[in-house]
Amino acid sequence: MEILRKGKGATIGNDKCDLVLKNGKFINVFTEEIEEGDIGIIDDTIIGIGSYEGIKEIDCSSKVICPGFMDGHIHVESSMTTPESYGNVALANGVTTVVADPHEIANVLGIDGISFMLDSAQRSPLDIYFMMPSCVPAVSFEENGAILSAEDLSKFIDKPEVIGLGEVMDIPSVIEQAPSMMNKLNVFRDKIIDGHAPQISYKHLNQYILSGVSTDHECSSKEEALEKVKLGMYILIREGSAAKNLKDLISAVNNKNFRRFLFCTDDRHLEDLVEEGSINNAIKLSIQSGIDPIKAYIMGSYNGYTCYGIKDKGAIAPGYKADLVILNDLNEVDIYKVIKSGREIDDYNKLSYIVKSENTMNIEKLKEEDFRILSNGNKVNVIGVTPGSLETKLLVKSSKTIDGYLDMSEYEDILKIGVFERHKNTNHYSLGYLSGLCIKNCAIAQSIAHDSHNIIVIGDNDKDMCKAVNKLIDIGGGITIVSEGVLIDSLSLEIGGLMTNSPIDYVYNKLKNLNRLVKNYGLKPDMDAFITLSFMSLPVIPKVKLTSKGLFSYDLFKFIELSFN
Repeated sequence: MEILRKGKGATIGNDKCDLVLKNGKFINVFTEEIEEGDIGIIDDTIIGIGSYEGIKEIDCSSKVICPGFMDGHIHVESSMTTPESYGNVALANGVTTVVADPHEIANVLGIDGISFMLDSAQRSPLDIYFMMPSCVPAVSFEENGAILSAEDLSKFIDKPEVIGLGEVMDIPSVIEQAPSMMNKLNVFRDKIIDGHAPQISYKHLNQYILSGVSTDHECSSKEEALEKVKLGMYILIREGSAAKNLKDLISAVNNKNFRRFLFCTDDRHLEDLVEEGSINNAIKLSIQSGIDPIKAYIMGSYNGYTCYGIKDKGAIAPGYKADLVILNDLNEVDIYKVIKSGREIDDYNKLSYIVKSENTMNIEKLKEEDFRILSNGNKVNVIGVTPGSLETKLLVKSSKTIDGYLDMSEYEDILKIGVFERHKNTNHYSLGYLSGLCIKNCAIAQSIAHDSHNIIVIGDNDKDMCKAVNKLIDIGGGITIVSEGVLIDSLSLEIGGLMTNSPIDYVYNKLKNLNRLVKNYGLKPDMDAFITLSFMSLPVIPKVKLTSKGLFSYDLFKFIELSFN
């Protein structure tokens, strides 16, 4: 054991450490105390706490040192950058490890998409562990680009970076013990299995946990979180771009149960990662909400590593990896330096590899008349957006009928929404209505539409909606904004319609401009139109969503009529 020999030499004063953090205070995750002492580092490992000399030393007087943060559940694709590029942004926020579920790109490219993510992650400065996607497609009726079986997923199980099965969203398949789902659960029975069970009944929750699921990141209330913790689950408190659950969940955390809570971002746009942060933001918000700072940092580091069985990270002690965050201020989570694998991280914008990609927009151009909706009655089911949540409401509105088609123009806050299958050129699509985004005189189209990632579009007029979709097809996927028949701006996401090779600065500035433009057309200041829109087609989130096959009720778990009498 070479590190043991080197550690002995440094401890008795014969040798110097590679790096020593001098004169600092640090969080002890085992005792929940702030302690003092030099932190000696050789190679990528902490060899001891005490008094050490180093070839390089960092004076940490007036600083506080904590373990590197961990994001317990993310979809890298939601940053619109590759894993390699994403790692640089995460490290700037003190996140040194993430657990990623690549089910977004897997829904487009299948096994090839997973292989791409694992390959790109090897070039990232970040430690990226993977959960294999359990639900591709999310539910059996979805129209996506691939279907992954237990046999497909088993091809990845022996890779060291693959630590479990990703969020099990198809709850009916678990409850009914569908063979395809049982096979996947069986393949990963000796690894971690992530959950996805919003508002599940207590009876079904017991069976769900019995199937091997041990985590959940879909709680939306304190009561729901406590119910799941009492049955032994780990709760991932999510603070993403659209889903911001921390405020509602943090009061569930107390001195007796806080070891069962950790943080995740799930889906977070690059703009938010750069401006607000990642897990560092969640820690800061928790402290502001009254959580003891040391407990907040433990939730942001050690608890996550414990949950996912990663034994050599998340603490400042001999034998742990030297993934550390040096803070100017504990309560403000003000980062001074980040240490990853025993060295300082200096360059957060380096991208060394360009991915070759093929156009995945397999769909014919649309016509304006494709956006007309036949009337089946004078009442209409409308999707109601809930700010700060992925969950929606089911609203019922009255409608006019003109020449046999629905006309909702009397409502200033109701937009038309469409989902168009784009993987296999089936010509399948559906149309509906949405309330809560408030944009006027424009249309937004994007190829980011969880989880099947078909084309999703909203607008207040058919002409702009048609133009936005056709421009999206032209650029190979991404985001387009059209007003009065003119393309206002766009972002090309040439990798599966989800990610881009473009540099971080370019993507960040482009997203800033896209958000600014949409707000000029009436979007509320505190809303992200693009990430909100991306979840309006995900049928495994309450209460109603639109897929390429129609309007789907989560509560009934079946399709419902758009208009009726």
